[in-house]
Amino acid sequence: MNNLSVNEIQRFSFDHTNVRGERVLLNSAYQEIIQRKEYPLPLEKLLGEFVAAIALLRDIIKIDGVLSMQAKGNGFLSTLMTECDEFQNLRGIVQWDEEQTVPDTLSLKELLAGGYLVITIQPRNGQRYQGIVEVVGDTLAECLEQYFLQSEQLPSRVWLAANGSQCGGLFLQRLPQEQAKAGDTDAWDRFTHLASTVSEDELLGLDTETLLHRLYHEEEVRMYDSKQMQFGCSCSRQRMLDAVMSLGAEEIRQLLIEQSAIKVDCQFCAEQYEFKEADLVDMLGDQAQTH
Repeated sequence: MNNLSVNEIQRFSFDHTNVRGERVLLNSAYQEIIQRKEYPLPLEKLLGEFVAAIALLRDIIKIDGVLSMQAKGNGFLSTLMTECDEFQNLRGIVQWDEEQTVPDTLSLKELLAGGYLVITIQPRNGQRYQGIVEVVGDTLAECLEQYFLQSEQLPSRVWLAANGSQCGGLFLQRLPQEQAKAGDTDAWDRFTHLASTVSEDELLGLDTETLLHRLYHEEEVRMYDSKQMQFGCSCSRQRMLDAVMSLGAEEIRQLLIEQSAIKVDCQFCAEQYEFKEADLVDMLGDQAQTH
């Protein structure tokens, strides 16, 4: 099947082994993200991989809050960021040097030119945690595998794909051996070998049950309830007002003199917020007045 109208993530495990997995497939949720800005197709695909990746990470790292992943570097790709909250709301953005021609094939390592990935865990209540991952491989999947090995000391494999219409991902992880119910010692090697045969068309064109049956029809696969995902932006007028206030009274006053109003666009959803002098006087007092 192609062009599946699906926006969901689903967890699965293999009976009598210590291997678990996740599969995500996104259609309209991904399209809403990339339609907010005019991206070249190679960047649409790369952003799609990041969106699929943050969805997988969010379901693995269970917190009451927001999980984000940001790539920063010194190449023409300056920033790439995706987020997912506990309600499965996704958003993402890419910023790049738009004067340069985007190559048809992208190596993450070359794009970021010595950059790194930052994975941020921000609970609604609690302390923020950040993990920094060096971009050591050519793909995002390789970077995430390195992240899980460093942070959880658990072998993990990731497969990601995007084509400008859909994005998807497959994740396998080997849990501590004592969680296996039987002595299936080669399960991890067998499952990862089979998963490595998955094609982009299969990853993006098959529902989860069909995909897992095609890969593991001789295995005992246990599937759990799927979760729906969607595009959702966390911007608000108050958050944008807080950003304006951080500029300081003098700069705000100068902007009001020059423009009569301060307009702020959300980079993720393109929503525009406008603040006039009357909106700011109560917070800044006479310092905000322009006459």
